[in-house]
Amino acid sequence: MTTLRSALAPIPSRARNAACWVLGGLLLLAAPAPALDIKVTPRNGNVELGRDLVLDLLVTPAPDEFMDSGSLRVEVTVPDAAGFLGAPYPPRIEPAEGGALAVEWAAPVPGDAPPGAHRLEVRVTAATVDGRPLSASWQGTIDGAFGQGWSSARIQNFLDRRGLPFFLALVFGFGLLMSLSPCIYPMIPITLAVIGARSQEKGALHGLGLSVTYVFGMALVYAIMGALSASVFSGITAFMQSPVVIVPIAVLLIVLAFSMFGAFELQAPAFLRDRLAGPGGGRGGLFGVFAMGLVAGLVASPCVGPFLAALLVWVATTGNWVLGFFSLFTFGLGMGLLLIGVGTFPALLGTLPRSGGWMDTVKRGMGLLLIVMALWFVRPGAVLPAAVYYPLTGAAAILTAVFMGAFERPREVQGWWPRARMGLGLITFVIGLWLLVGSFLTHGFILPSPLQHAAAAEGGYAARPAPVAGQAPTAPAVAQEKVAWEVIATGPGARDRLEAVRTAAREAGRPVLVDFWATWCVYCKKLDKTVWNDPAVVAESLRWATVKIDATATDDAEMEAIKAEFEVSGLPRIVFIDSQGTILHGRSAGFLPAAEMLALMQGVR
Repeated sequence: MTTLRSALAPIPSRARNAACWVLGGLLLLAAPAPALDIKVTPRNGNVELGRDLVLDLLVTPAPDEFMDSGSLRVEVTVPDAAGFLGAPYPPRIEPAEGGALAVEWAAPVPGDAPPGAHRLEVRVTAATVDGRPLSASWQGTIDGAFGQGWSSARIQNFLDRRGLPFFLALVFGFGLLMSLSPCIYPMIPITLAVIGARSQEKGALHGLGLSVTYVFGMALVYAIMGALSASVFSGITAFMQSPVVIVPIAVLLIVLAFSMFGAFELQAPAFLRDRLAGPGGGRGGLFGVFAMGLVAGLVASPCVGPFLAALLVWVATTGNWVLGFFSLFTFGLGMGLLLIGVGTFPALLGTLPRSGGWMDTVKRGMGLLLIVMALWFVRPGAVLPAAVYYPLTGAAAILTAVFMGAFERPREVQGWWPRARMGLGLITFVIGLWLLVGSFLTHGFILPSPLQHAAAAEGGYAARPAPVAGQAPTAPAVAQEKVAWEVIATGPGARDRLEAVRTAAREAGRPVLVDFWATWCVYCKKLDKTVWNDPAVVAESLRWATVKIDATATDDAEMEAIKAEFEVSGLPRIVFIDSQGTILHGRSAGFLPAAEMLALMQGVR
């Protein structure tokens, strides 16, 4: 500055001083800003679409520089994928060693964001305590990947990569695998009763036509389910789990099982066979066979429930009723392929022994599988209470043992198998007797239990008081054994109560967890027993506003509107809302083990 003054000596003093200050300011502006070092570490190498991108930043100023933490700004962009990141959450800033700042930056990644590797750019700006600007930038790569769940974006990406023909072939293959399940075997005698006799009379080609018509009727049932699931009736998957459907099917399976044991011969009534046959087995016959196929599809649907439910949820996610129709129709064709063979070539079955020997053994084995499946459908926690289920199971086991031949006297010439079968029957009888007597002693049946005067009442949901608009739900100060829920039931005002919780949580900066459940939903109860009482999950829930919505009623317009807003296609459904009030559709889940549910909850801000 002295050299500058001497150079400007000939200039008058006032003008000379002004020139010195102007030139000095220009020199300071031209000088480089103090250095700022940043290190950026993505929390995960692959960010799951529908979840958060989390970056850990360490921002360090140059030596002898002091940074104003309040001036720190972080800007993150993905230049080659617009819309890859949603609005970022407020960053978490903590002091670190050497005057540095540790920053946790996070933003939601939409479920429909493009997958694959993307260039990530991070720019950090700040200022020193005396107002001088600081800045630094960083570039790297982040991979967007789909998680385990199926979102509409992932489904569309799968179809784009693999093609629709590959997907339909895959669904057909799964249908073919389902045709090997025990529930398809009872359809064989029905198929023979409807189709077999005419096939033997008019040849294999005629039998093929009737069999294909029969299976088309089956497939149409599933196709209609698929179209409804993807359009107007997204709750059809949940409806298929309800006792209204499950109980009649379980009763039918038990009836079919005792037919396999030889208690009676299963065939269509004579008047029905005459009507279905039609005049000469022509058009009336085709219509009758098609109608019987529709009935067979309804009967077999709960038996392939797990895969069918998964496929219905899958197509419901797409919202494409055309894809849902043809996907489920293809599944039905694959499931009916075995019946096409039976109806086309009934003579092959006619060559097998009708009674005795291994055929009787196979039929009884099928009967046992049907009994087991029927009991599994109505198990405790799903339909029947334990005090009713176990006595009925014991009685069914005793009857099964009798029809298995537990008390028959084997003849010497029959060999070892009749004795082994009688032994298995006796074991089944003892198990049934133990279940019948033991359940009476434990639970009582009609009469009170002699060993237990009063059963312990099952614990309900820990309830939170109804929220007040503008006031955030408060976490309990004492330890709790289960997640504390704000319970909202079907009925008038349900939506207003839910909005009050969401508004209060958003104002307090808290996320919201919404659990849609129903009284008949098996996995909803499993969540209560294995997840919502897990200590780690309970501890994590204290920072949340937790809402449990009873969606048992299927004809409530207000509840249907809530389910539509939250994109609930089946039950259970866990929906996450972040602290900014955004519904994270990509993270919605059904039943998950406690560890996976905890990881989902911890990833929401």
